[in-house]
Amino acid sequence: MNILLLGEASYVEEMQAKIKETPHRVVAIGTSIPQAAEFLKTVGYDAVFVGFDINDAVALLEGYEAPKGVKVWVSADEVTLTTWRKIAGIGAIPVVRGTEMEFLNHYRSTGSRTVPMATADHVGMIRSSKVGVLKKRIIAVYSSKGGVGKTTIAMTLAATMAEQANMKTCIIDLDNTREGSDIARKFGYFLISERTPNSVITNWANFPDQKFRSWELVMEYLTPTNISNLYFLSAPWNVEDEKFMTPELVEKVVNILKQHMDVIIFDMSDDIRPSNIKAMEMSDLILYIATPDPDVVDIAGGFAQKTLAKIKMPIEKVRLVFNQVPDKLPYSLQVAADKIGLPLFAEIPEDKLLRQPRVTESLFDNDIFKWKFGDAVYRLAESLLPDGSMTQNKIPWYKRLFGKRAKKEVANV
Repeated sequence: MNILLLGEASYVEEMQAKIKETPHRVVAIGTSIPQAAEFLKTVGYDAVFVGFDINDAVALLEGYEAPKGVKVWVSADEVTLTTWRKIAGIGAIPVVRGTEMEFLNHYRSTGSRTVPMATADHVGMIRSSKVGVLKKRIIAVYSSKGGVGKTTIAMTLAATMAEQANMKTCIIDLDNTREGSDIARKFGYFLISERTPNSVITNWANFPDQKFRSWELVMEYLTPTNISNLYFLSAPWNVEDEKFMTPELVEKVVNILKQHMDVIIFDMSDDIRPSNIKAMEMSDLILYIATPDPDVVDIAGGFAQKTLAKIKMPIEKVRLVFNQVPDKLPYSLQVAADKIGLPLFAEIPEDKLLRQPRVTESLFDNDIFKWKFGDAVYRLAESLLPDGSMTQNKIPWYKRLFGKRAKKEVANV
């Protein structure tokens, strides 16, 4: 039997382990509401298990018509009369979490319903989700030192996940240390040109809580980009509005966007303000960006060995990413990581193309994905996603370079 598995990462992993012991197979996994909604539009499954919060599960299944003979079970910690009415009211079957396999083992196929999975628009999403569980949905990109390339990494990581993994992604700018927004600037929205984004984060204070499931309304509070699946939320356009960027507002924005986005990425300021702490708390992973410069290494060590304890942030959530790494160093990056006290997660080489003045409005007009920097961020994204998530084959920059050279040499023979 082909099973569609939809729910939070912990639920999906728990169910996967149980289903492996049976003749049944999981054909696709959706660990976010938008992923799950896309999978329900496909065909090729005989049963559905849903393990989201009950209210989210009900909202997901409202208006959904299961194909003939397909059973839909919704897991709950406790099935009360209210819960039963909610779930049964949408045509699903409520089950107590932990008893799902009893229902599955008693279920018998009533006919030949299994047909190939839908192709076209859903192929990429199916491939990205059926292979594993997306655990790192909310990622904070942070550094205690400015000028280390934090914003460029955050933006390129978000763009890579959106374009290469077909994941609906939003990058949120929490760096309000200057007028305007660096994220907005890199997408071509400039303060002096009076071209402003659709919305800034402080506008979300006016978002009606009861309409959090309305994608049409959420879109009014985000700015789309020219990259498929990628949206951004600007920091306040005026620096004095920083006082309105509260932890409560950050929490509200994240809780709403989780209903619509596969991945949320924070680009944070280099200080430890309350809104930054809240973003770190809500993140599944914190990427700390540093360079091999001794001063930057020392500052990073202060964050790892002192600041994290002061703000009561578990060090297990933090991974070290070295940026602007030159071809030759008098010491190894692992030695530097040991001094800092954080696990070395990735290294991004120095790329001279990034140091050139940008003459295009958008950072991505330069085809940054083809640079050494873009390749390294692509590998970083790969390491954060389940195996096989990337839907486009990417040829490393050095293979493209030498490949072109080889073709020229052959042509000249």
